[in-house]
Amino acid sequence: MSIRLWFAAAALALAVLVSGACGDSTATDFSKTTPSTATATRTVAAAKTPTPAGTPGSFGPAPKLGGNIPKVSPAHGSTVTQASTRSPNPERPGGVCFEADFTDLPENSLWFRMALDDQEVTVKLTWVVASKDAPTGGRACYAPAEGIPVGRHTVAVAVQNPNSTREPTRQLVSWGFEVSK
Repeated sequence: MSIRLWFAAAALALAVLVSGACGDSTATDFSKTTPSTATATRTVAAAKTPTPAGTPGSFGPAPKLGGNIPKVSPAHGSTVTQASTRSPNPERPGGVCFEADFTDLPENSLWFRMALDDQEVTVKLTWVVASKDAPTGGRACYAPAEGIPVGRHTVAVAVQNPNSTREPTRQLVSWGFEVSK
């Protein structure tokens, strides 16, 4: 008996067992029905236990940090106030930020791209670096004047060669957080 035939037979046997376990002893011969005379069968889906909002699980797996992106903020799964997503002092930017490590990146900050809720915001980033001469790292933040809107948000930061679109992305970090009033 071939694997495919055995698999089909096992699937059929499982369907018969499930039908019997659900207490449905009637069957419909769909070969003799038309779409207007076919009856719907009921299905029971297992209820999912929702993950409480604001917990890391509600935003998917935690980001893998390290390499060129060692830290992000707000933290994955956190809830922050809308006021904290504004940046009144450009020398100490806030909002949605990431720490950048420029190791092995010849053009430093040009290698980083950020998207908030699937909208690229790279050109709106505020960068803070300790030195313009051979910096080793920095911090980049996106903070619109009105702040990030109230609700759930996703962020992605990619480390990509700005001179070669064919080169694979070196690192991609994504995370989620929630903004409250």
